[in-house]
Amino acid sequence: GAIEDGFGALGTVVHGWLDDSHPLLAGLLGDGLIGGVGSVLTFIPQIIIMFLIIAVLEGVGYMSRAAFLMDKVMSIAGLEGRAFVALLSSLACAIPGIMATRTLPSTKDRVATMLAAPLMTCSARLPVYVLLTSIMVPADAKIGPLGARGTVMFALYLLGAVSAMAAAWVVKRLTDRGGVLLPFYMEMPPYRMPRLRTVLIMVWDACKGFLKKAGTIITLTTVILWVLLNVPMRSDAQFEDFCASDKECAAISAAVDKPESSTVKGDDGQVITDAEELGKLLDAQKTSYTMDNSWAATVGKAVQPVFEPLGFEWRVNVAILSSLAARETFVATLGQIAAAEDPEEPSAHLATMTYQKDTLTNKAGDQLFNPATIAAILVFFVYALQCMATAAAMRRETGTWKWPVIAYTYMFVTAWVMAALTRVIVAMLM
Repeated sequence: GAIEDGFGALGTVVHGWLDDSHPLLAGLLGDGLIGGVGSVLTFIPQIIIMFLIIAVLEGVGYMSRAAFLMDKVMSIAGLEGRAFVALLSSLACAIPGIMATRTLPSTKDRVATMLAAPLMTCSARLPVYVLLTSIMVPADAKIGPLGARGTVMFALYLLGAVSAMAAAWVVKRLTDRGGVLLPFYMEMPPYRMPRLRTVLIMVWDACKGFLKKAGTIITLTTVILWVLLNVPMRSDAQFEDFCASDKECAAISAAVDKPESSTVKGDDGQVITDAEELGKLLDAQKTSYTMDNSWAATVGKAVQPVFEPLGFEWRVNVAILSSLAARETFVATLGQIAAAEDPEEPSAHLATMTYQKDTLTNKAGDQLFNPATIAAILVFFVYALQCMATAAAMRRETGTWKWPVIAYTYMFVTAWVMAALTRVIVAMLM
């Protein structure tokens, strides 16, 4: 919360400095870079905790015992115990998990484990899960004696692990028909107290990698997306023509001219007569109009037939497409859109976003991030391979692009099908 408030305050300062003299630069820095990258860096504390737990497990010497204990379970999927270490490492990031398959003696085991590793819930999924779960599930909701939010998060991790085992089983059956599972043996190191310096170095290296990704891939993607969301720039005359034809915009515009005659109501149902508040609403209308007619909107609407069965609107489509390079950019993209539409409370704005009039017209005005759609997005992220770095690591380990292409294809198809089924089931239950 403190990190989020800090980036929000920084964005406000930038807008205060540059809005009057350089509004375009203010939008790029305040909404694009600070709003986009900042929304990802907000999740650094959770990621540090997760990496810390894994580093302690490795430092104690438990990993070898975990591999031994899990050998019988892994044999269900046709794998041996060492594959468990690779899959467990993938909870932090699929790349070290894929690299850990080097310890497996069988090439077919390595391929099966590599194709399963991206299904384990990595740290890049964590920001997406936390953001959407917090929107979907009330903070005080309970499932029996357990907190509902924590239970949903645990279910997502469990679903990823079970799906990884299922994927490995299928790959083994397709590539190793009639194969014999080799005996499993390994040396057990003694238990020991983990060295604090070693643990801290492991956590720092992992977080540094995350920060490096935020500083390169995510920053580049957010800048590109900001340009796509704001180009072509719309003139004041074009906006005025739109506002004259749009009932809500026309009411706000009229209220700005004559605040004492305002009929615009806020979220609390009270009529807004404050000139500053009305000005902010009109600016939000202009930003929304620019985004709705941007290049990004054109792309998002072009792929609408693909994602419409999942309940995704064009803004979600753009975020999904951007996440195919790196999952974290999904949060960064939504952060940009929310920051542009509501600079003061972007996170809160996500929960109140509605379907627009020109897409999914039968849902216009309905809540965009409703439980069915959020559940579909979460399940899509469980199965989709949205990480070019993982694909590159798979290419490096296998020496061919065949397996990364297969991984991207089967995971995207599985993600789409499972997300569509999830949305239908949740919609029926609500």
